[in-house]
Amino acid sequence: MASADTPLAKNVVGGRLIEEEEEPDLSFSLEEDLNRKDQLFTFRKDKPTSTTNYHAKEHQLLQEGKLGSSEFAARLRQVIFGVYDGEPACLIVFRVDFASTKKGWFRFRNATVEAEFEASADEGGGAASVREDDDEEDDEYNGPLIRKIYPELIRGHISSAAHTYGLGFEIPVAPIGGAGFAAEYKITSPREGLHLIQGRLMGSPETKVKWNMNENEVNKGGIYEQPMFAAIVRHAQDQSFTMSLKIKATTYGGLPVTGKGGSRILFKPSKAHQQSVKMASKPTSRVTGGSFEVGTQQWTGATASLSTPADLGALDLETLTHMRAVLMSEQGPGAGQSILPLIDAP
Repeated sequence: MASADTPLAKNVVGGRLIEEEEEPDLSFSLEEDLNRKDQLFTFRKDKPTSTTNYHAKEHQLLQEGKLGSSEFAARLRQVIFGVYDGEPACLIVFRVDFASTKKGWFRFRNATVEAEFEASADEGGGAASVREDDDEEDDEYNGPLIRKIYPELIRGHISSAAHTYGLGFEIPVAPIGGAGFAAEYKITSPREGLHLIQGRLMGSPETKVKWNMNENEVNKGGIYEQPMFAAIVRHAQDQSFTMSLKIKATTYGGLPVTGKGGSRILFKPSKAHQQSVKMASKPTSRVTGGSFEVGTQQWTGATASLSTPADLGALDLETLTHMRAVLMSEQGPGAGQSILPLIDAP
């Protein structure tokens, strides 16, 4: 099963290691697709049969209710308020855990992570930021807008395998009940697989981003379980905005599950934070130039805001997420398995 590499357990900000307990996190309980579950498992309860979509271990876990005690989690790793192409913007880096050490039971063959950004209605920007008529060029959208995402496309290690498929048929050459002619052929075809992460912007204006992840279908090691994502979001001057996450995945046996719960995250530039202090704040080096709220908790920068706003366009998002380095490392999904033995298809 793909797992997180050690360097991802910590982050470096200003030359100082930031420990794991400083990360605010959101938990998502798992909800299964009951219709699909019935299709996969119900008719095999009496006498399970090994098929492409049936996996005895996963079936047992579902019968024991392990899905209900599993969860997804999202953790903010870094938030920097600054500028991008001369406009106020915010860099958000977050990690999704598909299998936490305490509540991870299942392996997932594919998953999607969707982030949506909206102006904060509480700060008076929700209605004013909505474009009345998309056809009017003079009507400017002033709400949050995604300017850059990472990763956009990462292809992992390529694994190759040869699959042998058996074909058989029988031709009767005598009256019914008599002997016939039977033949069997074997066809071997090459197959390649790789772990894939791809992100794309959605909506008009582009206020959503969706990342798709797929396991290496040859070695079937599951998706990478702790991916990091980054987005640079333009926002109105001193205007707060929110981010909500939707996480979905498909288990090894083909059962779709959806992460339920997870609070909407409120991001506040420095001035907006100062004007609306509603709760005690926790200092953290994970945020610069403002604050953010998760549920009833608020985090602010541990040090004073930068006198000159950070140029977010100058930051290397790969350096902040390490996603390409991890996926292409010697411990990445599919590493060291470029050539696999012959596999007989079921």
